Amino acid sequence: MTLAFRHRPIPDSPLAHWDARWKLAAALLAVSGFAALDHLLPAAVAFALGFFLLVLARLPGGWVRSRLILFAFSALPFLLVLPFTLDGPGWDIGPVHVSLHGLIAGLGVLCRSLAIGCFALLLIGTAPLHHTLAAAHKLKVPGLLVQLTLLAYRYAFLLAEEMRRLRVAMRTRGYQMRATRHGYRALGHATGALLVRGSERADHVAAAMRCRGFDGTFHTLSRFRTTPADIISFVALTAAVATLVAWDRLVLD
Repeated sequence: MTLAFRHRPIPDSPLAHWDARWKLAAALLAVSGFAALDHLLPAAVAFALGFFLLVLARLPGGWVRSRLILFAFSALPFLLVLPFTLDGPGWDIGPVHVSLHGLIAGLGVLCRSLAIGCFALLLIGTAPLHHTLAAAHKLKVPGLLVQLTLLAYRYAFLLAEEMRRLRVAMRTRGYQMRATRHGYRALGHATGALLVRGSERADHVAAAMRCRGFDGTFHTLSRFRTTPADIISFVALTAAVATLVAWDRLVLD
């Protein structure tokens, strides 16, 4: 077992060279502004802005699409429910009334979710996670919280590998998942074994960290250097988000 991280390749792009502290601060402000949008047009522009930045970051198209689809699925219940629950003019399809206001509201939620997802992918895809978390620590995020996030990220993959080995072992013994008492009992035993192994691994890791003098303080070898381009990018993105929020609140209301 090793604590070394394995990262996906980071494409060379202007966003990859953006100082992680300024990039993280700008992304958090953008996400906060996008979440506050109420109308469809500003939300659609926010999504277009996020998608443009993804293209500028030169991230792999398949990697981006698969993850944006997951963000779209998270907003799908709103798109399916709101047109049938909100009042207002619309269309009558048999006994069902489809509200135009509800459809627009659902599309607004979808665009906001995709815009926020674009910035999440930017943070993940343009810098290694430990570098971004080190930047968060520089922005006064508590070191213990940063350390816990890193450990959770690292050992989530180890537990997933443990679960994969358990599934392979069960299949080689002829187990097939069925909705029977035996099937649920076997699944419960496998889940219990996974939790026990995870607890034992956590105890071993904690002991190893204490032996190496860990005192709860977050340490990093990442180095940060602010350039004029970092500040200009931060100001430009913040101004764009502020413009969208002002358009949404002052013009469209």
